[in-house]
Amino acid sequence: MAKILTEFLIETREIYIVRRKRYFVRTWCDDCGQEVSMLSPTEAARLMCQDPKNIYSLIDKKHIHFRYLKEETPLVCLRSLCLV
Repeated sequence: MAKILTEFLIETREIYIVRRKRYFVRTWCDDCGQEVSMLSPTEAARLMCQDPKNIYSLIDKKHIHFRYLKEETPLVCLRSLCLV
């Protein structure tokens, strides 16, 4: 009697939906070359479940995109944050 081998391939994908409109700013990211959502480093830390110091470290190392608007606090590009 012949043995039958059955293989299953399961692909998964994670999607995060954040519904805090008051913390997001839509603006142009020069590094991405497109309009993206940006948020404060504090909100980025909450989203990534990290300490805000880690987000500032990523900014200093240029691992994530950021931009200063009229505030002293940089805004973090959400698109680049998802690639970390």
